[in-house]
Amino acid sequence: MPSSLLEIYIERIKEKLGSPTDLVIRNLRIKVNHQKVNTALVYIAGIVKEEEIENYIIEPMQQLRINDAEDNIIHTLQHEIIQVKAVTIVKSLEELVKELLKGQTAILVEGKEDILLGNTSMWKERAIGDSTGQRVAKGPLIGFNENLDTNISLLRKCIKSEELRFQKHTLGSTTNTDICLVYLEKTVDKKVLREVNKRLEKINVEKILEANYIEEFISDDFFTPFPLALSTDRPDVVTGEITEGKVAILVEGSPFSLVVPSVLVQFLHAPDDYYTKNGGFLRLFRALSLVLSLYLPALYVAFVNFHPGLLPGELLISLISQREGRPLPLVIEILLFMFLFQIILEAATRLPKELVFVISIVGTIIIGQAAVDAGLVQPSTLLVVSMSYIFSFVSPIITLSPAIRTIRYVFILCSAFLGLYGLILGTLTLLFHLNHLRSFGVPYLSPMSPFNPHDQKDTIFRAPFEENTNSSHQFFHEEPVFKDNTKKGKGE
Repeated sequence: MPSSLLEIYIERIKEKLGSPTDLVIRNLRIKVNHQKVNTALVYIAGIVKEEEIENYIIEPMQQLRINDAEDNIIHTLQHEIIQVKAVTIVKSLEELVKELLKGQTAILVEGKEDILLGNTSMWKERAIGDSTGQRVAKGPLIGFNENLDTNISLLRKCIKSEELRFQKHTLGSTTNTDICLVYLEKTVDKKVLREVNKRLEKINVEKILEANYIEEFISDDFFTPFPLALSTDRPDVVTGEITEGKVAILVEGSPFSLVVPSVLVQFLHAPDDYYTKNGGFLRLFRALSLVLSLYLPALYVAFVNFHPGLLPGELLISLISQREGRPLPLVIEILLFMFLFQIILEAATRLPKELVFVISIVGTIIIGQAAVDAGLVQPSTLLVVSMSYIFSFVSPIITLSPAIRTIRYVFILCSAFLGLYGLILGTLTLLFHLNHLRSFGVPYLSPMSPFNPHDQKDTIFRAPFEENTNSSHQFFHEEPVFKDNTKKGKGE
């Protein structure tokens, strides 16, 4: 049985943590008033800098001499002896255990209820590398990594302003994941900031492993394929957004940050639009490519099956001749090869880099040619599906891809049943849905609907910097601005 307060604390720590093999307990004796006082250092190996513990905690404590009986030993250790970058005091065992799991070193002194914590954390992290989520032809290449403090420092480097603010939260009863809100004090939309904090406080789950966990909980509408928060791993993109009054959310363990509120037109913007002269013209091509990606397969099905008279005669004859001897209906051909293309893309994502070229290029060509030679599909179908997928690749934000795929399938089915009338009906439904969506009170089609003349300088077309610099977006809010869709309950 433990006979002293120090031993009781150590036994409780072991019990709380399950006596792990990486738990280190170092017993020391220091001299106080010509007497030796038992102390103990407690930390978890692998997540602390053991050299700092040895040089800045253990060695100074061994040299400690306190001769005045009125001196407070805890105060002396905290302010005069321990030399790590931060030393704090905790009084509860629960808080102590949480801090140990974050890489802190606990200093326990016999007969003292107060426990000192020295900041000696050291987490293994990936070196800062190029951004992989949004590659650019010209401009900064650096991207976030999985370490929250590193990502904060990257934003500090980009924004050297006293108005830059950071608010930290800890979410996940099991993972205790740190997240950080980043914004500019004078520029941020205060309504959005209050609502973000309100929704974060209502999150009650066991684990937060990636930024998408946060995105799903704080989104205004879960049942939509469209992303309602901008996800990016580029510090320059986050910098540009928060200087316009938005709030960024950084998540420990994820290289991707979230930016709210977000609108549809942002997902057509690429960072290098601002790094090349007249770069904004490329947005027109992205918008056109996005429309063609959605409508090309559906129009192909509608014209061939329902409205062949609207096609030029020579094209119609060519399409009819290709249909001879094909066993599958046209819509089945389209859906089958779209499914095949999606499987190839998924496989290329999971395979080693050395095999990606073989599978994605050679495999696609061989399978497509073999299907045409075997009479399973007509060449025009293969061409339409390939062009549709190529057009969809120009989207600079990867989180928009699920929405593109979903709408493409819906439009194909609408055309298969009702031709152009079904496609028009699907388009109207899509517009109604987009008009209904809100991102923290901001209409998803803003600034085009409702129309905001001020923000047309940086939507589909980017105006010159002399007209666009130092202007923040004036978002249109409706009343009630927000609705509470935060999920409650513990666990996943």
